[in-house]
Amino acid sequence: MNAELDLLIELIPFLIPLFLVQMALLVIAIVDLVKREHVTGDNKLIWMLVIIFISVIGPIMYLLYGRKERANDSD
Repeated sequence: MNAELDLLIELIPFLIPLFLVQMALLVIAIVDLVKREHVTGDNKLIWMLVIIFISVIGPIMYLLYGRKERANDSD
């Protein structure tokens, strides 16, 4: 058991930056989702679940594919 603790202590310098990046992506994606009027698929709830529950990949997927430019209001 002591070896596992030693391994965890060795990995902490790598895990902390990874955790910070994940939290930053999560916050950026959620703030953008809340502010944005239109998203791909027009379902903000689905995108919120993707962002929250698919770890690092979810926010990246939203930032790359989920954001939609403003709809043309020239009807």
